[in-house]
Order: sequence, then structure tokens, then C-alpha cells
Amino acid sequence: MSAEVAPPYNLRATVVATSAFGLTHDRFFNQLGGARLDYRFTERFAFGAVLSYVNLKGKDERVHNVLPEVTFEYRLPLSGEKFGAPIRYSLGYLAKNGPTLRLGLGVDFGLSEKASLELVPLEAMVWVTRERPEVSADATIALRFGF
Repeated sequence: MSAEVAPPYNLRATVVATSAFGLTHDRFFNQLGGARLDYRFTERFAFGAVLSYVNLKGKDERVHNVLPEVTFEYRLPLSGEKFGAPIRYSLGYLAKNGPTLRLGLGVDFGLSEKASLELVPLEAMVWVTRERPEVSADATIALRFGF
């Protein structure tokens, strides 16, 4: 078994956009847009933080909020460093609502030595609200830059 080498770029900044489609109780559509900063410990393991603007379905109209999250990522290399499958687990807290939990599996493609595109076609997310937990199926696109 070979030892894992350190990644060429330990820090990654990512621009993220997510669409969340509610599956339970009150069907809803939420949009998230934000930035993520990750520290890669190895080629496969990363830990990071996300700060997202969230456009939510409110009781009577659309409302706005901010969602901070912490993330843990394990990346399965599918074809060297250029193509892989990131598995991400995220915990967050939405003010005036409650905690969130997200689990996603996607693919990423190296666009250059420092940039990559990440597509997560299906993420499961739990939104804990005052009334009851809600579940959504999310789709995410992200552009990452290493430095």
C-alpha cells in the first residue's frame, strides 16, 4: 500500500450554486449561492467552511437568510487527479430555522492545474424547522480554484 502524497494546492476556494427541491410536507424550491474554503490534508481528505446566501420559501413570500456550514470531503480518484468523485458531508445552521445536514456525491473535472468543475446532481439535505424537519433533493454546481 503506497502512502498518500500531499496535494499540490492545500487551499481551495470554491464558488457554489445549489437548487433545493423540497420532497416532504410543503413542497418548496430554495436557492443557495455562496463560497467555500477548503483545506486539503491529502489528495483525498479535505475540511472546509461554506457561507451561502439562501433564498427560501417563507410562509407568505420569499425570504432571505445566510447559511454557514462546515464540510468534510472524501474524494475518490477515478482517473488520477483530473477526474474524481467527491463525497461531502456538511452541517450548518440557518438562523430563525435551525440546523441543516447535507450529504452529496458528485463528480469533478480538472479544467487546468489549479481549477476544476464540480457537479453534484443529487444531494440529500435535511432542513430542521420549528414545525418539522423538511427534506430536499439538491443539485449543485461549483467552480474550484487551488492556491
